[in-house]
Amino acid sequence: METLLLLLVPAASGLFQVHSSVRSLVAEVGSDVLLPCTLTPGQPAVGLEVRWFHSLYNNVVFLLKDGSEGRQQQSPDYRGRAFLKGRPDTGDLSLLLRSVRLSDAGEYHCFVENVTTGIYEEEAVQLNVVGLGSPPLIAVALQGSSVVISCSSDGWFPKPEMFWKKENGEFEPTELETDTDKTELLRVKSSILLNSSSEGQVYCGLRHPVTMKETGSYVKVSDALFPRTSPWAIVFGLLLIVTLALSALMAWLFSSKQKKNETRLEEKDLTIERLQWEVEWRKISIRKETVLFDPLTAYSSLIVSPDGHHIVSSGTSQDVPENDERFDTEPCVLGQTSYRNGTHYWETEVQEQNGKFWSLGVALETVRRTGGQRECPETGIWAMRGTVDGYFGLSTPPEPITLCSQKTTLHQPGLLNGQGIRGPRRIQRVGTYLDYENGKLSFYDVDTYEPLYTFQVKFSQPVFPFYYVGPGMSFLSLTI
Repeated sequence: METLLLLLVPAASGLFQVHSSVRSLVAEVGSDVLLPCTLTPGQPAVGLEVRWFHSLYNNVVFLLKDGSEGRQQQSPDYRGRAFLKGRPDTGDLSLLLRSVRLSDAGEYHCFVENVTTGIYEEEAVQLNVVGLGSPPLIAVALQGSSVVISCSSDGWFPKPEMFWKKENGEFEPTELETDTDKTELLRVKSSILLNSSSEGQVYCGLRHPVTMKETGSYVKVSDALFPRTSPWAIVFGLLLIVTLALSALMAWLFSSKQKKNETRLEEKDLTIERLQWEVEWRKISIRKETVLFDPLTAYSSLIVSPDGHHIVSSGTSQDVPENDERFDTEPCVLGQTSYRNGTHYWETEVQEQNGKFWSLGVALETVRRTGGQRECPETGIWAMRGTVDGYFGLSTPPEPITLCSQKTTLHQPGLLNGQGIRGPRRIQRVGTYLDYENGKLSFYDVDTYEPLYTFQVKFSQPVFPFYYVGPGMSFLSLTI
């Protein structure tokens, strides 16, 4: 019987196969790349789940389930950038990824599962992201009786090899200076000191460590370049200025062309600290629940969707029935479910749009519903607040929350604020974790797993999910 079962497993798993024609790809920052994946034989989309994910199963790049795209499960990093080239019935499941970023580097998995039989196949493709850099810009300066020639270039990743070479083939030793430009790509610079015996051409070269592509510039070093009383020095200086101006123009043209293809980079490379956050977040996220907004408690200017998953601030009062549970002054709303024991976790998508102020957390069942609302533990509310100036834990007094993107401990490529504008990163999805018996309430940035703020409090009565929906704001309760 055991032999028969072993024979049946390969037969079942052979219903379809997933494979890729390549194991590794290299793409330049700002370019588009196609990650190949083939399903053999082609399958009907109904009853099939096609999932492309980046390194981790829940980091969804693209999801197709029963022929429909799972946009809600898709990571915000890939919305509008990741597309499926073909369809399951054609067998072409290749992923088109547009405007490649440094943070896109890593292993991508093409995962296909028949949700009816539970049979699945998977293939992985490694994506390496590089920045090819600009032609070097040469600068000349006098230092006493010697000449300092500097060579600089930007737009590199990873760090290139940089070298100086004389006309006779002799290499000049150099120390490489590096920093990052506004796109978080590397800028490199090197300088050499020449004396009057160093006549001839000097070459500054850069070589990419992955593609081995080389670029460089020559500078002509003549005796007239060195300080002395000579009319030829003026002529040489003019020629040198023209040469440098042409080099600068070429570098500017190259840089302008490259910047047209570059997009704003978002998250920095994962660090050990962020991996620790992820482990903590995964332990609590397995308890994920669905929280529905309670229309009976919603302030009159708030509109709750019929299914209870979405709430938006309309800016004008609605004709709603009066009751003792409804907030009558502040744009607040409670969740439909109360908690009096156990551990619970739920997620909320913050849709700021033109909004500038919001809060979320938990509130006591007896929280005051009339008059102005002060959000603090003394009034029975434990929450965090988001404003245009930053984020705060609403203790007494409120405590600022510093996001990891505002620290220097992580090396993450230039972040966007979630609205296409470079600036402080905006939180898009908040995870709320409640451990009732141990009196712990914690908030997490779901997209980065970063713990934001934690309250320690001894609850004495049931609590409800609590939301303050400022003007121009809306919340979406994320389902299980």
